[in-house]
Parts: sequence; structure tokens; C-alpha cells
Amino acid sequence: MTIPLRVLILEDRPSDAELILYELRRAGFEPDWHLVETETAYRAHLERAPDVILADYTLPLFDALTALHLVQEAGLDIPFIVVTGSINEEVAVDCMKQGATDYLLKDRLTRLGPAVTQALERKRLRVEKRRADEQVRASLREKEVLLREIHHRVKNNLQIISSLLHLQSGHLVDQHDQEIFKESQNRIQSMALIHEKLYGSNDLGKIGFPEYIRNLANHLFRSYGVNPDAIALEITAADIALDIDTAVPCGLILNELLSNSLVHAFPAGRGQISIDFRSQDEKIFTLTVRDNGVGLPWTLDYRKAESLGWQLINALAGQLGGTIEVSSRPGTLIKIVFEIPTSKRRGKQHVEYTDSGR
Repeated sequence: MTIPLRVLILEDRPSDAELILYELRRAGFEPDWHLVETETAYRAHLERAPDVILADYTLPLFDALTALHLVQEAGLDIPFIVVTGSINEEVAVDCMKQGATDYLLKDRLTRLGPAVTQALERKRLRVEKRRADEQVRASLREKEVLLREIHHRVKNNLQIISSLLHLQSGHLVDQHDQEIFKESQNRIQSMALIHEKLYGSNDLGKIGFPEYIRNLANHLFRSYGVNPDAIALEITAADIALDIDTAVPCGLILNELLSNSLVHAFPAGRGQISIDFRSQDEKIFTLTVRDNGVGLPWTLDYRKAESLGWQLINALAGQLGGTIEVSSRPGTLIKIVFEIPTSKRRGKQHVEYTDSGR
């Protein structure tokens, strides 16, 4: 059984071409061949994409390296074997470096059949690898679309819940109950915002946290009806991206800290809040929220606080394996330090309390 083979032979001596065809047939191939010796003829046959090109190193009007470069410029994957009468080792190595599949001497053409067989097999493997890679890329693109849709739907569902809470709060008379509903809405919105950012991100695995901080702060200012001219906000945030497992608890902590400042720190309606987020070696992260308000109550023990906000802060800091440092009077400074190791270990939180007013 013979193997069909489309061969383009770059050769100026028909007798050498006959020897090449003889060896191909002897190796079990049935060549459909074309003999060319000029660049014009070569270009014309190249458009038909032969299975293999066999080229003499030097011809009166053309040469093998030029022919090889034309194949490469056309973006074709065609085995290219240099078949020449004489070639030194340095030239042979240069041919291989520039992309030739193999090289043979004409007085050793018995190697031609195995060389062509091996070249065709390598091409088959390359083609299969490209197909497999494309299938993987297509699968990843499909999964990316699905993941974006999931983030989009989660965001929409969270916003629906937030809207339902808003509608329900309209039926409440007690102002304290209304504030509880508003706090719940803001917590839900802090999570919805993360999914919104991931949906629009090029990297579905991580969210750029500086932009998230600004968006969340703007939302809370609007939610509590705070005049930004009365309460100034300063944000200093390094260009840090967090994965969703870290961004959600970190975002909820920021929501609680910023909400506390906006609601409780400035009874006179004026003041300043600063948010600082930075990392050390992309492993240890520090989130600091500071205000120049009235400070925290003397009697408040953050480790045993009964308010839902502080319970959330302690629990979420523990989820991050972080520590909480609190300093109050004058104003309030709360610093959360956490580490994200490669294994994403979760540690138990440790709360450090210092009160500079005591």
C-alpha cells in the first residue's frame, strides 16, 4: 500500500530529482510532484500547500534559505528538508536554526524516506496539538462566558434582594428598624458590587480593589445622604487585585467601618475620613480606616461587642486570618492586617485594642 504524497522539489538537475522520486517510492510513497528552480514558479506552487518541500541548498537563480523564509512568511506549516550535494556542518546547523526540518546529502539519499516519514509525523503531532490547544481555548472561552453570566446573575439577584428590603423598609414606622434595613441593604450592595466588578473585569478571578473602594464609598455616601463637601474622604490604595474569597470579606469589613464613621463619628456633620489599603510583598495586606470624629465609646469592648456590625468585623477578620488594631480618642483608627498565603490558610483572629485617650 502506497502513501499519497504531494511533493514540491526545488532542484535544477532533473537527474537528481529522479533519484529523489526513486527513494520516495522505495519508502512506500506515491509522489504527486512538481519540479521548480525559480522563485516565481516556487511561489505559484507554494500556494497549493504541498505535503513536503525538498530543496537543493543552492541553485543558479534561487536558494533553499530564501525558499524556507517564503514558507515562514506565508505562515505555512510544511516540512522543509534541504537535500544538497555538499554542505558543511556550520551551514547545516544554520539551516536547522532557521527552521529547516532536516537536511540530507545527495550521496546518502537512502535516509530520505525515513526523514520524510519522521517529518510528516512531527507535523501530524503539531496539528493535533494545535487542535487540542484550540479546543482548550474554546472550552475556556465558553467557561468564561458562563462565569460572567453567573457573576451577572448573582449581582442581579443581590440587587433584587436589596430592592425588596428597600420596599419593605417603606412600611416601617420605627426609625431604628429602618436603619437596620438600610444597613442590610448596604451589606448586600457591597457584595453585589464585587460581582459587578468581576463581570466587567478582564480577569474573572480577581477584582481591582482600589476602584472597588471608591465605588463602595460613593454608594455609602449616597445611601446615608452625606454631603461630600462636609465630610471629606481621602483614599490611598495601592494597585492591588484580590480574589473573590478575599474581596468579599474585605469589602464587607470596609462597608462596616465606613458606615460606622459616616453614621456615628460626626454629630456636627463635618469631618474627614481616610481609607488606606496597601500590601507588603503581595502577601501581607493592611486596610486602615481613620476618622477625626468623636471617637468610640469608652465602654465598648470590640472583642465582645453585641452589635451586628462589630460581630461581622471580628468574624470576617477571622475568616481572613487577620488581626484588628483599634485606636480611639482623638478620632478613631481601625487597622485590619491579614495575609494570603499560597495555601490560603484560614487562621483565628487576634484583636489588639489600644485607646490613646485612656
